[in-house]
Amino acid sequence: MQSEPIRVAIVHRDGLYRDSLRYSLTQVGHISILYSLSRFEDLRSDAMITCHPDLAIFEYGLYCDNKSSDLKSMHLFPQTVKTIAVGVPDRDEDILACIEGLGVTGYVSLDASLETLIQNIQAIMKGEALCSPRVAILTFNRVSALARQVGAAQARAHVARGLTRREVEIARLIDEGLSNKEIADRLHIELSTVKNHVHNILDKLQLHDRHSAVKFIKQHSIPAGPF
Repeated sequence: MQSEPIRVAIVHRDGLYRDSLRYSLTQVGHISILYSLSRFEDLRSDAMITCHPDLAIFEYGLYCDNKSSDLKSMHLFPQTVKTIAVGVPDRDEDILACIEGLGVTGYVSLDASLETLIQNIQAIMKGEALCSPRVAILTFNRVSALARQVGAAQARAHVARGLTRREVEIARLIDEGLSNKEIADRLHIELSTVKNHVHNILDKLQLHDRHSAVKFIKQHSIPAGPF
């Protein structure tokens, strides 16, 4: 028995593009166009919210024009909905934006053919992905870099738990906007002592400025140790 057709949604500003894509995909067979829209905002209608596609094909430029708004709109699709960005420039930063920022299942470049899009659709619906060696290396390098960053942050957090109570106290006063002199006056200690504490904080955390250190301590809720 033949399985259900793939229900596809199209979101693109260009009406001619939408109509052409709708016509072309319906000629392929086993694809049903659920709806086509010109903007993400239309996804907020009651009809769209309750009518989820299997696959959404959207214009990458819509995301670029208003990243904060459009990224929220993309979340109207459940995680089960696969997504393909079309019209993506062949630049590393744009490809990474698709993968990291939008979490797309696939993408096609500005000069891609209809055949390439169809191949992507077929692969994605099988749980696969078409990926060039260049993009594979780019993605691998990015994942490796993120893993190193996470590892460094975890190591720094472990070391930060060795901060003394006085060092954490001084970090909190820095966060209040106090200068070294004002901290010395507040705590009734020498200015040179405050400077030594700040130096020790930066040295332990392997950071280069006091504000980065304060931000890190706050983000990780570093407890105060002994004096």
